[in-house]
This record gives sequence, structure tokens and C-alpha cells, in this order.
Amino acid sequence: MDTAVVAVDVQAGDVLCSALDPGDSTMLTRATPAALAAGTMVTGVAATAAAAGTKVSYYRQPEVMPARTAGLGTGQPSAVVVDAQGRCARQLPVAEGAFVVGECDAQGNVTVVPKHDFANVLDFGAKGDDQSDDWDAITRAMRSLHPLRPGVVYFPSGYYRIRRPLVVGREQGKIELVGESEHTTTIRLFGAHGPALCVSPKSLGHLPTSDALLTGAGKAGSLSATNRSTVNLRDSPALDMDGAASFSVSCTVRPEALPGGGGEPVISSSGRRLNSEAATCAFGIFLGGTTGQVTVTATARLDGVDHVVSHPGSFPVGRTLHLSLVWDGTHLDLYAGPPGTVLTPAEPREGQRPPAGAKLTQPVEEGVYLGVRSRQRWPEYLDFTRPFTGRIDSVRISDFVIDRDAGTRTFTAPTAKFPSDSAANVRPDPAHPDQRLVTRILINFDRDVDAFTVGSTWIRRAPDPDPVYLMYQWGGPPVAAAITTVRRLEFQCPSGAGIHGQLSNSSVFRDIRVTAARDGMRLRNNSYLCEVEHLFISATRLGLALGGSGLARVNRLQTVGTQYDFVATDVVGVTARDWYIGGHRSVVPLLLTTAAPYGTFHGIGIAISSEATQEHPETWQSAVATSDLHHLVLESSVLETSFLKQTDCPPVLIDNSLLLVAQEPPKPPLEIPTASTFVNCEFRPSASTRANIVFAGRRGPAPVRIIGSTTNPAKPWTLPQDENRVSHLGGCVSTTDLGQTQWHGGRDWVFALDTATGRVGAREREAQGCGVAASNPLTLAAVPLAAGASRYRAEVMATDPTGRAATWVVEQGLSAIGGTVTAWAPESRVLDSFGSAEGSVPAGWDPPQIVSSDGSAVVKCSPPRGLTLAFTVKLRVLEGLAPS
Repeated sequence: MDTAVVAVDVQAGDVLCSALDPGDSTMLTRATPAALAAGTMVTGVAATAAAAGTKVSYYRQPEVMPARTAGLGTGQPSAVVVDAQGRCARQLPVAEGAFVVGECDAQGNVTVVPKHDFANVLDFGAKGDDQSDDWDAITRAMRSLHPLRPGVVYFPSGYYRIRRPLVVGREQGKIELVGESEHTTTIRLFGAHGPALCVSPKSLGHLPTSDALLTGAGKAGSLSATNRSTVNLRDSPALDMDGAASFSVSCTVRPEALPGGGGEPVISSSGRRLNSEAATCAFGIFLGGTTGQVTVTATARLDGVDHVVSHPGSFPVGRTLHLSLVWDGTHLDLYAGPPGTVLTPAEPREGQRPPAGAKLTQPVEEGVYLGVRSRQRWPEYLDFTRPFTGRIDSVRISDFVIDRDAGTRTFTAPTAKFPSDSAANVRPDPAHPDQRLVTRILINFDRDVDAFTVGSTWIRRAPDPDPVYLMYQWGGPPVAAAITTVRRLEFQCPSGAGIHGQLSNSSVFRDIRVTAARDGMRLRNNSYLCEVEHLFISATRLGLALGGSGLARVNRLQTVGTQYDFVATDVVGVTARDWYIGGHRSVVPLLLTTAAPYGTFHGIGIAISSEATQEHPETWQSAVATSDLHHLVLESSVLETSFLKQTDCPPVLIDNSLLLVAQEPPKPPLEIPTASTFVNCEFRPSASTRANIVFAGRRGPAPVRIIGSTTNPAKPWTLPQDENRVSHLGGCVSTTDLGQTQWHGGRDWVFALDTATGRVGAREREAQGCGVAASNPLTLAAVPLAAGASRYRAEVMATDPTGRAATWVVEQGLSAIGGTVTAWAPESRVLDSFGSAEGSVPAGWDPPQIVSSDGSAVVKCSPPRGLTLAFTVKLRVLEGLAPS
């Protein structure tokens, strides 16, 4: 409690503010709305009465003022504001223009937290010495700002260690987190799995809870099929379980409505990157509904094969059930039944059981969800199924098998929440005595912290569990108008993301560094009109990820060590400038996926290359990959994969699988056209790459325009000749420097496609080429040989300088078996010929031949001795279906 001189008479309980006295900056006065509107700040609340010119004792942050002094009676906890007389008054929600003093509890005790427009974290007790936990001080500084007006939280130079994520939970108004410099002001999150900074309004980030299903402290999470909200467990490396030899997934639920006809998920794992990739589910437990009863099924993907287990029992709605899915390396078991009862296992049908020793197969990321099964793309999924309506309690995912009878594999369902001590969650690994099996994640819904549900994991060697902060998935439209600005700060978070925004509408991130992190910055659900300026990221998995990124602008992005440098999903609308991305660990530096119409990406000066790939495994799959993106435009950019020696890695991969818009029945879905444009771009493919641009997916090729390519600045872009560098696996429309639009590259019609493996079984290809031969033969229109048997047909035109001309249609078959290529006939068969010599081919002009050369089928064109001929070739190939 402090003392100060007051300029007017005050009573106990009066709110105080500075008097703006030029002669004495410490003098206080009564904080009436008029005095505060003059530009002063709330200082505290008078503890005693005092006459003008005398000293008064007053409560200041973060002291508690008793109810008798505050004059507030009992009631709901609420904010405390200044009334017209300058005294404390309850108010919730806080009205615009109100001056906030603090918060009060149900009894009327007031915690004095005066609101400012500027807060230095050092003034609130932060140390910045890389030793103390500054979370509480920084949080108090953020809460001291006026909730409806712009405010600044300032971080002087230092290392601010925190053990819980910082949460910006404002609903309205603008807040800025500003450091002295991104090189001198660092926020480090240690001892927890989660982001260092989370931007998520509280109204969006609180999981509804209800009475617990099991005994013990805490409550149960409530899920509903109407609010489409759930909990994402995906952001913790603890759930990266690919290759697990054993595991168990257990939870307790109570469905309060009969599940939908197709079944509703309790817990599931799913993920894919592109639409052409099959949706996967590493494991899942689902509720169904038949004849008024609830049924239980589960799936597990072991050694790449999905295995389904159906429980033979059925249960009434409103009954609490314990569910467990267990793989012990030999048996895949599903348990379901009331708590406290002895449960017996259900297995897959005979002949459909996994082989002994099979291991868990997980997709590209560790996405695990409560109450939703997603079929959309990584990392920002959209759910395609409804969560069940009911409660969920006590979730545990472990490497080890649950305690059960070794002979019958029965066990008694628990009647209390899972124990959280290490002894119950850490077991020795029988197969590897020097290793251990642990609980990957445990959630008892005991604690909710702002935007997070808190779980625990034991994957570290430390004896105590680490907290895991899990995002609550908001599933509705934007409701908050807060604008967050983060400037001149560095974030470190080895077990999570540097910055994670649940709602980042019109937010600004400028001069930011994220280092020593798993993910850099993730803005999801609505990054509409978001601006990112000068972002440097050093992370092990994701660089910058935008979900629902309408009209987002990203300038000056640099990434180091990431697998996916930039990812945009859902409604993609991004403009980018001056990027340097790609590294020796990159898989796809630029990944753009959307199932919504009219998604766009426009980049200028995007340099995608790696100068540090020597002596590292070749991980790249492409420099740019798009999935159903309406329009991609890259200008003055470099797309390089030439540092790879053995990997066929195209600079651009375009997946056009599903871009459809639903129409009123009976009209079929409308296909949205897609197109890509490259202006003054430089393509540098690897030596083994067959094409600069490759098309994938179930739809035909989309137009690609190449304008003013700088691949060879000394020579204008012309038709590909000996090397087809525009496209081998899809046609493209290209515009030359002269403005002529022509058909370039090949055409690829797929007849048989194994969607599970992506292997093409049969197809028809087309390639074109042209060139001039004087004395030596010329090979044109190369098409890579495919395993098996293929029939080739070429249409060839030849002309000489005098105007004589001829055309041929020739055919040949080639079989490529085990690396040996065998021609079907000694010479290519001439199906048709026509020439300018009275309808015949001029004398001495030999027909072209279709031969194999360096792994490709080519058309060999031979001019007569002493004569120059210009050849134009179109080659088609029909690849047969393999007998196996």
C-alpha cells in the first residue's frame, strides 16, 4: 500500500488518479470520468479518508481492496469501473469508454488492476534475466491495458523466460506487443508444449465443460454437433507416433443424442497434404446409431493397411462408456462398456487381422482430434463430419498397452480419472531395456487456461510430466474486432510454435524472429487482411502457415531448417514479395492448398533455392506445390531444384483434383478453372527432372503461361526441342516473348490410376518437337519409357529450302522389361506417307524411325546426304496395363 498527497478531499473507496499538477507530479485527485478524460490514468483506490493537501493511503496494483472499503455487495464476478462520482462500480460487459479499475469476486473484494494505454513489463515485475519466470508479470502488464482502447505492452532489451504461453485474449480494440529490437528482446517458452504467444479471443477459446463423468477433480468437456467446435491435439510433438510397435487410446464418453447415420467421431487422427493424396486415419474410435442404440467401431492403420474393428454390443443413449483401442503387437482389440465393469475385447474379422509385429502408420503430421474426423489438408484442416453430442472425459494415448489380464486380455474399466503420476504413465520397454514406453498425452479436463485445454506428456526424460497446451478449435464465424500488432520481438519455443493465432483479423506482425522452434508462426481460421513484414524463422517443421488467409500480405520472409517453409490452406488469398525460402531439410518450400473457389497466390521476387544441401539426404519433392488453387502468379522468381542429383524433383507440381462448386440439384458440381502464370521466372530443375511443371490428380491439365522466362537470358524463350522442359506429364498453354499463344509440352491421359499408391497403370501420352538437320540424324519429341509394353505412333513433316515437303505416319512398339528394351519390329512401320512430288515422298527422303535412346522413346529423323531438312514431329504413345 502506497501513500501520496491528494489535491482534494477524498473518502475511503474513492478511485484516484494523477492530478496533472505541474508543480508536483506525484499529487493525486479523485478519478471522476471528467478527470480521466483529461488524459490522466487510474492510480489506485483510497484506503482511508484524507483532506486536501494531506497524504492518503491507497491500494495499487496488484493489491486486493476489501469489500467493505469498495462498497460493493455480493454478486457475480465482474469488471470494476469508475462511476460518475469517482467510486468503484460493477460492470460486465464493459461499456465502451468506461475506465476500468480492476476485477471483483463474488463477495465484492476488488483486485486493483488500473487500465493504461502503455505498460512496461519491467514495471509489473518482469526481470528479463533468462532466469525468472516472467509469465505472470507480462500477463499483468497486458491485462492492465484498457480493454476497449489501443494499448502498448513494451519489452525492453532482455531474455524473458516463460513457462506458460502468453495469451492475447482481447475482444475489441488494438493491442501492440513491442520489443526494443528483435535481436535484443527475446521471449523463451520452456518446460511446456505449446506456442510462446497465442492470439485468441477468450470468447472463441474456451471449451464448454460440464459435470465430470468419472470421480475426481475437474469436469468433462462438452461436444455438440451444432457448434462444430472441438479440441485439436495436433500441435504437440508428443503425438508423433509413426512407427509405434504398440499403443493404446482410451477415453470415457457419454453420448446424449443418437449419433448420425454415418457415425460420429470420438477421437481420430487424419491428414494429407494434396487432394491427390488419399485421406488417412492412423487410429480412430467412432460412435454409430442403430435401432435407438449406440454402436462402437474403431480403425487403425498398421503397416499402411486400414483395419476395422466393430464391437458386438450396443448401448443406450445417455450411458457413460469407457472406450479403449489397443494394439499390443499381436492383437488389435476394441473395448467398450460402463465404468467398473469387466470388458472383453473385440477383434477384426478372421482374415482381416493385422500381422504380428505391424507398426502404426501415421500421415505427414501428428493431427489428433477430439470430436471430429478431418479429411482435409495439412496443416489447417476443415472437418467433414459432425462431432457427437455429449461429454468426453479422461483421454489417454500411450505407447504401452493398458493393464489387463494376460490370459484373457480382459480388464476392468476405470471408475476414476486417469492418474497423473509418473509411475502410472511411464513403463520400461520389454523389447528395448534401455528405452521406455510413455503416455503421449493425458487429458482429464482438470484445468482450462484461457484459450487452451491443458494436458500432460511424459516423452521427456525428466521425472515430472510436461504440460501440453492444446488449442480449442473455434468453428464459427468471426466475432471479435481486436487487432493485434507484434513488433520487434524474438520468440523461442522448442516444443511448439513461436506465434499461434486463432483469430488474426487485420493483425500486423513486423520485424519478428522465431528461432529454436518447432513451428514458426501459425495463423488459422481467419487471417483476413493480415500483414506480415520482415519475418525470419528458424524451425524444424513449419515456417509460416496461414489458414483461411483472405487478402493476407507477406513481405520479406526468410526461413532456415524448415520442412515446409510456407503453407496456406482453405481460402488462399496471399500476396508475397521478397522471399528467400528453402533449405536442406525442405520437403515442399511453397505449399498452397484450397478447396474453395477463387483461391489465389501472387508472389514477386520469390527465391526458392538451397545453398546448403551438400552431404544431406535429398528430401525435396518440389519447389512449389498447389492443390486446386484457382490462380498462381509468380513474377521475377527463382524456382530451383538443380542441387538434387538423383531425385526427379520438378520445380512446380500442380494438383487439380477436386476444385468443384456445388450447385442446386439436379445440376452437377461446377468445375472451377485453374491457371498458373510465370513472368520472368527462372526454372532450375535437377539433372534427373523430366519437366519443369508436372500435373497430378484426377482432372486434366490446366493452362500454364510462361512469359519472358529468364532461364537463358541470352536467348528468347522458344519451343522446347531436344529437351521437353515445359511439361512431360501435362499439357500447357504458353505465351512466348512475341505474344504468340501456342500449345507446348505434352499431353497425358490416364486410363488406370491406383489412388492408394499413385501409380499409373495405363495411359496415353503426347509430345511435340521441331528442329533442323543438315547432315547428321536428329532426335525429337522424347517420351520416357514406361515399364511394360507401349505402342508409339509419330506424325512427321519434313521441308527443304526449295519448298519440297513430305509427311509420314510411322508406328513402332517397344517393351521395357527389367531394364531391357526390345523393339517389336526391326524397322518402324510406315502407315501412311504423302509428299510434294506428285503426291509421293521426294526421292531419297527416308522415313523417320522410332527408337529408344537414354531411357526415352524418340523420333529419329535422317536428312538425305547434302540436303538440309526441317522436321516437325508429334509423337503419341499408348502404355499398356501390366498383367500384375
